Amino acid sequence: MLKNYWRSLLEEIGLLAIIFTVISLILPDVFQLRFFYFLLCFTTPSHLFSFFTFQLKLFSNRLWIRRTIVMLFSAIILVLVSFMFGYLRFEFSSLIAWCIAMLIFLILSIFAYYVGDKIEQQNLNLINQKLADKNTRTIE
Repeated sequence: MLKNYWRSLLEEIGLLAIIFTVISLILPDVFQLRFFYFLLCFTTPSHLFSFFTFQLKLFSNRLWIRRTIVMLFSAIILVLVSFMFGYLRFEFSSLIAWCIAMLIFLILSIFAYYVGDKIEQQNLNLINQKLADKNTRTIE
């Protein structure tokens, strides 16, 4: 399981690095190396928590409860890391902007889980159809 964890963490960090590199070429003033460190500090604990929550089925046997817990944990980690890097200030306008950003983050997470479920369901239906076709040919 640890081998799978490291592989998935490195895949996520690699994807993060590629996306950061491409965006930093387009907007070099906005995306500096400090922001990449920020993303790494957010991604690593969030990935650790989500990986083991789903692999070990922690907190609940219900998938959407685990997903909700992971999304809330990730939102909390994002706020803490943002504060540590100075991206979050405790001013009214900044807090309103961060609340809106957290709401968008949670909505996008729910959407991503929903799309992933639909894709997985389509793949399972395709596999079941192929198995049914194969069983029908075998019987004939």
